[in-house]
Amino acid sequence: MTFQNRTKDDDDDDDDDENNKNEEYSKAALTARLSNYCYKNNLKELLESDGYSLVYEKYTSVTRVYIADRKIGFDEMKKEDIVERTIVARGAVWGDDQNVDRIRLSNQISKVWPTQVHPDVPVGCHTGVYEMTEEFFNEITPYIKGPDVGEEVKKLTFCGHSLGGSIAMILAAWTKLRLDVDCVKMKVNVHTYGSPNVLALDMSLLNKMEKEEKETFRGYPKSALDAIGLEESTLRAHVLSNDIVPRMWLSHDPVFNTLKSNEWGANLLKWKEETFGRRGMLTMDRFLYEVSGYLIFLELGNDNAAKRAVVKETANLETHLERLTWQLEDFTSGAQNNPLRALAPALEHNSQNYVDVMQYLAVNALLVKRKQ
Repeated sequence: MTFQNRTKDDDDDDDDDENNKNEEYSKAALTARLSNYCYKNNLKELLESDGYSLVYEKYTSVTRVYIADRKIGFDEMKKEDIVERTIVARGAVWGDDQNVDRIRLSNQISKVWPTQVHPDVPVGCHTGVYEMTEEFFNEITPYIKGPDVGEEVKKLTFCGHSLGGSIAMILAAWTKLRLDVDCVKMKVNVHTYGSPNVLALDMSLLNKMEKEEKETFRGYPKSALDAIGLEESTLRAHVLSNDIVPRMWLSHDPVFNTLKSNEWGANLLKWKEETFGRRGMLTMDRFLYEVSGYLIFLELGNDNAAKRAVVKETANLETHLERLTWQLEDFTSGAQNNPLRALAPALEHNSQNYVDVMQYLAVNALLVKRKQ
């Protein structure tokens, strides 16, 4: 057996990969905490404990959004701090929060049929999330591009748990489409935790564009993010394996799979494909929205150790289906003997669970590195 000799460059590459992984784990743990802080009353105190200063905060009738800055470096040439600005949106709150109009929130979430995310862009997005984001977007625009964004701000991060992550994704899309921010230069990144996907290519509009703009048509984008002008790596969508919420409105939704397993439902979907084609909404392979970005799929081991697998290619739909597909009986079976089993998906969706898992991963990665 022949072994290839390792070089110093090989060791350096391994160190770089390890450092990048540790940095990614740390950033994920941080954004999970920031997303969780959006539910707390002592927001300013919590932010300060992580080295942030609160720049902006607003309650709308359905959510809460805040903006916070932290120093991430120092520019020796300009003799000024380098700052990362983070914009965070809150998930749905159904309890006794006086700032939430629960009827309106419920109505907005139920507006699942897509609306165009931006004129002339062949991407549909969840209408209710679109409207919830629109409610405060103009107010925070100066903090993304304008007089309230100083030269020192060199990085823009968007994050949120559950509905908040869906809002964060729309905010990032509008940062590119409405404000024409150079998202590469500003290192725009989005971290979501247990968030439903709310974007999809609008195939009917793309087909129309292809027919009407033959000479200027640039071809079919690879994904919704590609059509928006964002790299897939912009979005890191974290999903705990038993969390049902991120499956909403996807072909991975257990309700959708139940429909497909029903003879009437399957025949209806097949008829739609035969009549209108396979590309589009409500086919055998697609419900309403699509998986976007990098899927960070998280499983909890029996010893509560977090095991992490990353699906990096959005085009790898088979892997996404394998990881995310659920049937209703997957979590209802055995519920008669153990009623808590049926509650497991709702319990796993809790924001604190994502914080605990991501912090475990970050700390564990550092401990492993120190042992090497």
